[in-house]
Amino acid sequence: MKKIFFPCPNGVVCQFDGKRAISLIDCKGSRSLMSENTKNKIVFWHFPFARGLQYFFCGLVAFFRCLFWANDICEEKKKGKDLTILFEVISGVLGVLSAGVVLGLLPGKLGYRLVGADSSTLLRNFIISFFRLILFAVFLILLKCFPSVRELFRFNRASDLVSIYGENCRGKIKNGLCEPLNFLNFLVFVFFLDIFVVTFIGVSLGFFLNFLVNLAIFLLVIMVAYEILWLLDKSGLSFLKSLSFITSFFVTMKPSTTHIETVLTAETEINFLTTQKERGVMNDKSRKPFSLVYTEVRNKLLASGVKDKSDADWIIANVLGKNRGDIRLVESVSEKEYKDIMKATTRRANGESVDNIFGYTEFYGLRFEVNKKVLTPRMETEILVEEVLKFVGRKTKVLDLGTGSGAIAVSIAKNSEAEVTALDISKAALLTAQVNAKNHNVKVEFINSDLFNGLKKRKKFDIIVSNPPYIPTKDIAKLDVNVKECDPKIALDGGEDGLLFYREITKGAVLHLTNGGMLFYEIGKGQASAVRKIMKENGFKDIKVIKDYNKIERVIYGRL
Repeated sequence: MKKIFFPCPNGVVCQFDGKRAISLIDCKGSRSLMSENTKNKIVFWHFPFARGLQYFFCGLVAFFRCLFWANDICEEKKKGKDLTILFEVISGVLGVLSAGVVLGLLPGKLGYRLVGADSSTLLRNFIISFFRLILFAVFLILLKCFPSVRELFRFNRASDLVSIYGENCRGKIKNGLCEPLNFLNFLVFVFFLDIFVVTFIGVSLGFFLNFLVNLAIFLLVIMVAYEILWLLDKSGLSFLKSLSFITSFFVTMKPSTTHIETVLTAETEINFLTTQKERGVMNDKSRKPFSLVYTEVRNKLLASGVKDKSDADWIIANVLGKNRGDIRLVESVSEKEYKDIMKATTRRANGESVDNIFGYTEFYGLRFEVNKKVLTPRMETEILVEEVLKFVGRKTKVLDLGTGSGAIAVSIAKNSEAEVTALDISKAALLTAQVNAKNHNVKVEFINSDLFNGLKKRKKFDIIVSNPPYIPTKDIAKLDVNVKECDPKIALDGGEDGLLFYREITKGAVLHLTNGGMLFYEIGKGQASAVRKIMKENGFKDIKVIKDYNKIERVIYGRL
């Protein structure tokens, strides 16, 4: 069974696996969320016909549960709003009564007038049912005059989109696809079918017996209608599914982003509740529901072009001081935590990297301080460290050339007994690297140097490792905003073809490597063959290339 959405005039109820989440727009125009355990669980999902009845009554319970909760959280209503609601309720009741009279009397008179009293009863009943269906369709269209009904239909459409596309539904608002088992679509189909069947049969057994027979027919129609829509849904044939447009037309309207986000909030809460069994339900009105905050962060980042889900996780985890994997156990956040989360989200949406926002990043299982003076170490660079460590023994002398934050040098020193030296042309970068080395209690010799110029000529190393600038100058402008504006250009610009530093470092490495010493590089996409050629020309052999997690050639090394 998948998640079920039941729309309401001011929100939506999402239900799954004994859990219910209600997400709505309150009387102040703010989104509110409440979740609970429910005994109103669809247990007959795999039993034909019985599931239709349960779906119908679960939907009614959810609808009224949403209305009652909305009333609870809106105790202080404006008088004008009260009058509007009262007017809509009175108008709705009068409309339903009028529709009942019109549907009951007018089609009958038209039927008798067209075919006469002496004609076939079945033919006359068929014509009467036809007119009643037309009038019922007109009644549904007229319902859209009421603002609360329009909101109901918008939430219904939003629920449909989230059910089909999940979080990717934001760009699908204009898509015409709909779910045959969309709850309002199901209701309308039930009433259309019931009107036709009851009128066509034309039972006349007295008021009380008529009521019982028509009630029995209605319940039977609910069961049959569900099975018909279920078959359409499971058919896999788009032209059959499109038949549901006939009824969904009457109960759907184009939703706004707010409607979509409200539904996504309910879905997010259900996802957290059902995947994190130890997580509690959310019913604390004094705090911000976590699912609401999480959805808002994701929406803001997506709107700014940040599609990586992990960014939302990292922002929230950093503000709350929790591990990324633990945030889904959080039920709510304080107002201050919410403001801090949204402040960081705004900075990320404006192009800053998460690392620069919080001043540190995770690399090779260690935390490193970073800033705009150093290149933020990437996950792919961990492969470079891993390959170097395979060849490091006790007292191996390692040189990290262009150390930046010191991530490579500190990680090697922390995970081996190597004697590590680190060079960088930037004094500001070296200060950051020294802080990181101190924080991890490792000994690294830091030298301010432009490549090898600051080293003694006879200084030799067993391993030289470098992640040099390798972006061609012309391509820097095409980089993501968070890279080109947050990382120093000196750590990115690899010259006209991106190979400038590979040539310089390889040439200098020959003078500073012991016999049989090894040179390790991180390389950019498509640079492996060119760097291999540079290394061969300078006397390196046994050259190997290692691919990263995306199957891109990322590390190259060879022996002198």
